Order: sequence, then C-alpha cells, then structure tokens
Amino acid sequence: MQPRQALAPLPPALAAVAARVDEALGSFLGEQRAELGSIDADAVILVDELMRLVRAGGKRLRPAFCYWGYRAAGGADAETIVRAAAALELLHTFALIHDDVMDDARERRGVPSSHVQLAEDAGRLGAAGDPARFGRSAAVLVGDLAMVLADRMFRSSGFRPDRLEAAGHRYDLMRRDMAVGQLLDLVGAGAGGEARARLVASLKTGSYTVEGPLEIGAILADGSGWCLTCLSRYGQPLGEAFQVLDDVRDSNAYAGARERAEALVTRAKASLDPAALSPEAVGVLRMLADLILRG
Repeated sequence: MQPRQALAPLPPALAAVAARVDEALGSFLGEQRAELGSIDADAVILVDELMRLVRAGGKRLRPAFCYWGYRAAGGADAETIVRAAAALELLHTFALIHDDVMDDARERRGVPSSHVQLAEDAGRLGAAGDPARFGRSAAVLVGDLAMVLADRMFRSSGFRPDRLEAAGHRYDLMRRDMAVGQLLDLVGAGAGGEARARLVASLKTGSYTVEGPLEIGAILADGSGWCLTCLSRYGQPLGEAFQVLDDVRDSNAYAGARERAEALVTRAKASLDPAALSPEAVGVLRMLADLILRG
C-alpha cells in the first residue's frame, strides 16, 4: 500500500493501527486483484480503482474504533482484529463511492472521485459510448465490489465462528442503518427540523462511524453486557457529533449545531468507565473523541 494523503499527524496509538490496517488492505486487495485477473484482464479495473481510492488517504477512524472497542472489552492484540477492522474501511469506501455518485462530487480525499476518474479513463480502457455514463456505472460497480470484499475480509478475519456470527449481526444492522440514513437524507434531512436532522445524523454516519465499529470490536472480544453498554453510551453521542460537525463544516447545520456537538463529545468522554473497560483503551477513545471535535 502506497503512502496515504498527508494529514495532521495522528497520535501514536492511532497511527500504529492505521499503518497495520493499510498493510492488511494492501495484501488483501492484491490477492483479490489476482483473482479477478484470472477471470478476465478487464476485471482488474474494479479493484484497481478501489485500491486507488483507498491509497488516497483517510484517518482510518472506523478501523480505529473497531480495534479499540475490541481492546476496551479485553481483547488481546492480534492480526485477526486488524483484519476485521480493515474490512470496515472497505465498507466505508463503498459508502464514499456511492455517495459521490449520488452527489456528483468531483473530488474525494484530494483526488478525483471514482466516477470522475473512471470517466477520464474511459477512452484508455476502451469503453464505448458516453464517458460520463461509463464513469458513473463503473463507479457503482466498484462500490458494489467494495461491499462484497468488506464482507469477505470480515468473515475471513480468523475469529471463532460464534464470535463472527454475533458480530456479523451487529455488522448487518449497521449496514441497514447506513442505507436508511442515506435515503432519509435524500428525502430531506431538514424537512422535519432538528429532530429529523439528528436522526439522519445518527443513522447515516454516526452508526457506522463510531457506535457500530466499537460494538463489533467488543463483540469479537466477547465483551460483557456492561462493557457493551458503556461503549454504546460513548459511541452514540460521539457518532452524532461526528455528523453534526461535518454538517457545520459544510455550512449545512441547524442553529446551535456546533455547541450541541461539543456537548455530545463531552458526554461521550464522560461515559467511559475505566472500571469496566481497559484503561489503555479508555485513554485512546478519549483521544479519538478529541480528534473528531478538532476535525
């Protein structure tokens, strides 16, 4: 995996997870490219575009929350949790690609978005017809592949079948919420006032950015019920804060949104119980909350 887009330096505990996730993604996607190439030479277009977008950067927040949710619940460091966490970055990439198509966004992570890049590559790839249409259609397929590969990477992470089944149930609920939140956003998040906007924020982004990854990690570690409760009390407000702050940066937020986001982050950090969770993980989860607040 090539170096990611330059970002503000991450704290060491987060940078270490991001580097391991990138390594796991590079190895996994390389294997998938070889498989696709054995089907047809053109099939590698899909995974090559996926690799290009993954290499472009990102903070790897979702893998970080999954990994540290696992550690918070008492899980020991292992490559299995890194692989499971990396699968969530592929899920995130699927969401980004489809979101960019729906919004006709021209750029992602400082590089052309997938449908733009694929439209530019249409001639070189030998695609007939309208390049823009090819770009949109091919990007949808790249996103579809990212979803399939996320599932494959997650379910082949190496955890016991009973842990994968339990975590897989939470994984499926998280993906459902992503779709519902995106639809409600398309319908119009602001149509129902602040309450509707908060619901969309929770479903569309908060659920799969913070709360879902945290709980998936904790379930994989076979965490206690109280541990999961503590992580949910941390993850729910922090996930909402993440989307609210994103809306603030896009100048698309309701009045008082910034103040609400700050209060949500404060509530999230206060909910972490060192008696129920790994003290090391508590410290990192607090850093993650501060990172979200800083943007």
